[in-house]
Amino acid sequence: MLAGLNPVVIRCLQEFPPISKLDPTLFGEQRSTISEEHVKHNLHGLTIEQAIKEKRLFILDHHDSLMPYLKRINTTTTQTYASRTLLFLNEDGSLKPLAIELTREDEQSRIVSNVYTPAETGAEATIWQLAKAYVTVNDSGFHQLVSHWLHTHAVTEPFIIATNRQLSVLHPIYKLLHPHFRDTMYINAL
Repeated sequence: MLAGLNPVVIRCLQEFPPISKLDPTLFGEQRSTISEEHVKHNLHGLTIEQAIKEKRLFILDHHDSLMPYLKRINTTTTQTYASRTLLFLNEDGSLKPLAIELTREDEQSRIVSNVYTPAETGAEATIWQLAKAYVTVNDSGFHQLVSHWLHTHAVTEPFIIATNRQLSVLHPIYKLLHPHFRDTMYINAL
C-alpha cells in the first residue's frame, strides 16, 4: 500500500472505531465494526488509545467514497464492497495491516460488514488474501478516478484553457507551462 499505487490517502487514525461522515438519515449508522478484539494482539503491547496517541494507527478508508454507489454497482454481475483498512506503524517504519472491513448492502438494503484479520494458513489465509485484493481494487479505482484524473487532469484543464487564450506563445510563462500541459487536453477528451 505505502510503496504502491496510492499512498496519499492513508491517514493517521483519530478515533476508534472509525465513523462514517455520510448522512446517517440516508445511509444509516456507519460506525466501523472493527473492534479492539480484532487488532489488540498485533499492537506490540500497546492499547488502541496508546497507539492513537503515539500516532501508530493509520487507516486506508474507502468506505465513504464507495458506499453511495454500492447498491447501483452491485445490481450488475459485478459485486464490490466499501473497505476500511487499519494499519499499524512498526518500529522499522513499515505499515502492517491489522484488519480489513468490507461493507455492502444486502438484498433487504441492510448494511452488512465483515472484518478480516491476517492469517498465515488454511482457508483464513485465502480469505485474508481476497480481502486484501478488494482493498487493492478500491485503492486502484480511487487512485485512477480521484487522485489522478480529478486532482490532476481535471483541475488543470481551466489553467490550460486560460493559458492558451490569454498568453502569447512567446510569453515566458507560456513557455514554462506548455511542456506540462502538452497532451492533457487530448487525454481528458478520451
